[in-house]
Amino acid sequence: MKKAITLLLVLAMLLPLASCASGGETGETTADTAAEAVTETETEETDYTADIPEGTDYAGAGFNVLTYPLEGDLVWNDNDWTATELTGEVINDAAYQRIVDVEELLNVDITNAQLTGRDDMSTLTKSVQAGDNAYQLANIPMKHTFTVMQQGYLAELNKYAADGSLDLDAPWWDANILSDLSIDGKNYCILGDIGTMYKKSIGVIMFNKAIQIDYDLPDFYALMDEGKWTIDAMVEAGVQVSEDMNGDGAMTADDRFGLICFCDMIALAMIGCDVDFFTKDAADIPSMSFYSERSVSVMEKLAKLMYDPTLSYSWSKEGVGEAPAFAMYQEDKSLFYYGELHAVATMRVMESPFGVLPMPKFDQAQEEYHHCVNPNVAATYVIPKSNPDAVMTGHVMDALGAASKNLLTPAYYDITLRGKVSRDEESAASLDVVISTIKYDLGYLGDWGINSVLYGMANAYNTDLASKISAIEGSVAGKVEKMVEAVSALEG
Repeated sequence: MKKAITLLLVLAMLLPLASCASGGETGETTADTAAEAVTETETEETDYTADIPEGTDYAGAGFNVLTYPLEGDLVWNDNDWTATELTGEVINDAAYQRIVDVEELLNVDITNAQLTGRDDMSTLTKSVQAGDNAYQLANIPMKHTFTVMQQGYLAELNKYAADGSLDLDAPWWDANILSDLSIDGKNYCILGDIGTMYKKSIGVIMFNKAIQIDYDLPDFYALMDEGKWTIDAMVEAGVQVSEDMNGDGAMTADDRFGLICFCDMIALAMIGCDVDFFTKDAADIPSMSFYSERSVSVMEKLAKLMYDPTLSYSWSKEGVGEAPAFAMYQEDKSLFYYGELHAVATMRVMESPFGVLPMPKFDQAQEEYHHCVNPNVAATYVIPKSNPDAVMTGHVMDALGAASKNLLTPAYYDITLRGKVSRDEESAASLDVVISTIKYDLGYLGDWGINSVLYGMANAYNTDLASKISAIEGSVAGKVEKMVEAVSALEG
């Protein structure tokens, strides 16, 4: 039997590691400091409990989670379910311990199996077709959710909750995904504290503080706080630092830029500027709303930032990999770097200090910042249609959600991301903004063809949004109509 370790002990082991990596002069922490931090974390972060009847006992029943494969991909390998022992690594130990806690609470045996490939849904679909109930919960990429949903392989969560014990209103589930991705009042996927994989895929902007200081640039965190962190602010700052460093008359990877980016920034930046790819009517039916005066204006502004080769270096346009782009930024060859939160962790080896900012607003009149996950890799949770036990499944999922909010989220967010990686107090506030403003736009997250059009436009420096969207709007409308018909025909 797995031996339970108390939360106090787990955090006591992990906090010194976080302190050592947080950028202090000595990298040391005292026992008193660790104890204070543990106490604060314990009182503020560990009081979540699922509403499960006392004495609930499932007599060792199995609960198998189908997860991302272990493919050797250091970023997108599963790290939420495959921990088998305590190793001293923050995420591993938190993921392991929350499973141990739930196993002991409910007397269940939580195991995992892997997809044969991140884009191969056959393991899930064959199980549902066979009705073998091999997997009680599955973790699949966002973009595939809509396909397997239409094919009838997933349980509808609202009815599943009503028939069982799953509490969709609990604080460990993300209410935004339920409201944003519902179709005809039905939901088929959920996210929340139970997993970290989707958070790693959120797009953000990093900035080099050494360059910022050298050029006496504005306090970007102050701009963020004042609602003035905009595309125009990025352009204004980036122009000041871009320079042909070797004087050869060409801007190449050997020079310094205002921004290093990838083509998918154009879509995430549009969402950041409050462009809706899809909207829904009063009956909860989605349709494409992407092409508008707003999206045209946003495209014009983004062109000034992303389409100027003397200002921005696009590693997708240049046909180089992510690793060389990382290396350029770590060598102080750009003020800004667009990437996902996993890239922030990669930058911890960077010598120059850096900060993390939200995606910029369109202008100062825009009320809020907005962010989105990457549909290709963000891991959503779905219940296979073949899982008949709505009571046990709900209890296990909520217990895991509560334990994850107590353990896994603090490990990822407070200790790893904000503690080990970010190097200033302001980054913590910025990360709060990022995590709290995720917008699940069905038009971006589904595989409708809009994204590939935008990526192609970014790599070609094309601003003709009208003709590009016009060319696909019929196809998109047809796909959406087919999806709505399929969902409406599915039993709740």
